[in-house]
Amino acid sequence: MADLSDASKNREAIATIKRLYLRNVISRSEAVLLAEPVIERINTKRAEIAAKHGVKNYPRESFINLMR
Repeated sequence: MADLSDASKNREAIATIKRLYLRNVISRSEAVLLAEPVIERINTKRAEIAAKHGVKNYPRESFINLMR
């Protein structure tokens, strides 16, 4: 259940950053700095899941990908 809570918090953080960026409240560089720790958490969790299931190549999230 903690995984769902963490995923929800990550989605909420990315949505907040995206909203601020699209409304020009923060610049792109500020948005990248704010999103960087969240993206690292997402990619770390994805790597753990991929290793658990024996997948060597897994899709990594990037700033551009998450802002679409």
